[in-house]
Amino acid sequence: MATIKYLLQSNSENAPIYLRLSISKFITYKRKTGLNINFKDWSKATGFPKQNDAENKNLTSDLRELSKYILD
Repeated sequence: MATIKYLLQSNSENAPIYLRLSISKFITYKRKTGLNINFKDWSKATGFPKQNDAENKNLTSDLRELSKYILD
């Protein structure tokens, strides 16, 4: 089954959010989502923005919708 993870590769205030799609053990793709976030507002444990303000909650919702769209 395919899995989707979100990650940051930068420690800047305007870090792009990357999507990693793993289809199998050997087939993975990584692309920018077009969305940006301050790296201090990113949770490495959950792989989503911290839920500390309304903007981050909306960003989390957008990322979940993107995951659903890709998996469908």
